[in-house]
Amino acid sequence: MNENKKTVILKNIKDLLDKQALSWYTRRGILYQRGFLLYKPSEIKKSSFSLSVAGRFKLNIYVLNLLSIDDSCLNISEMIENAGPGVVRAAQKRNSQRNVSLFALLNALDGVSSQEGRLLIMTTNHIERLDDALIRPERVDRKVLFQLADEKMSSCLFYTVFKRSDEDDSNQEKKTDAEKKTDDEKIDRLAREFAAKIPSHLFSPAEILLSFLLECKQSPTDAVADADSWVAKASKGRGKPGNYVRARAIANPTDSFKDLAESSQAHNA
Repeated sequence: MNENKKTVILKNIKDLLDKQALSWYTRRGILYQRGFLLYKPSEIKKSSFSLSVAGRFKLNIYVLNLLSIDDSCLNISEMIENAGPGVVRAAQKRNSQRNVSLFALLNALDGVSSQEGRLLIMTTNHIERLDDALIRPERVDRKVLFQLADEKMSSCLFYTVFKRSDEDDSNQEKKTDAEKKTDDEKIDRLAREFAAKIPSHLFSPAEILLSFLLECKQSPTDAVADADSWVAKASKGRGKPGNYVRARAIANPTDSFKDLAESSQAHNA
């Protein structure tokens, strides 16, 4: 996710969970809840963001099983009303043959919406197929486009893995401020070198993190040195112009066809 978007969303959630938030919302007659819709493209694991949010803010996750919803399900708030603050996710098995009516789904969401402090996260690969009633304000406050990783995101992922904290050094000899500064400068430099080797808008952030960086987590130098070979291997089958253009088109819908064609040719040269 774009760093600026992530900062805004996390601030929204932090504000919602603040101890003074309920009274602030109540005094102004504003619904004390937030809803986010995460969408596109299918290569990106949008649902993992829910897990990250829950972990960061120490929240429970409540999965709204769409298969259990029918038109008589007018209120499911009893399911979670005594469980405390949490993140609500809607889920349905891919191979399910059962259709869930819009009426039933809206009733289920409205039941959850009656809970003060509710944080609702919905994900989709096809926002254009969603009914306006499902994603109107009050149910969805912010729509967030997830994109494939650009150079800045690759750099941030590298920094996240290899930036050492005081906890990392707790069992080792304490370093001086000068030594810590030197280490930080080295990681910054390596992060830039790494990001320059990762093609923008070709890999998802999860793919870069889980399939490569965590495999090299003990050595940032090795991660930079091995980046080229990983890119060559991981991009196999994606190097065709059509695939690369597709990735670019998702991330940069305003690019002209000529720009996309030139980028594709340069990438596959």
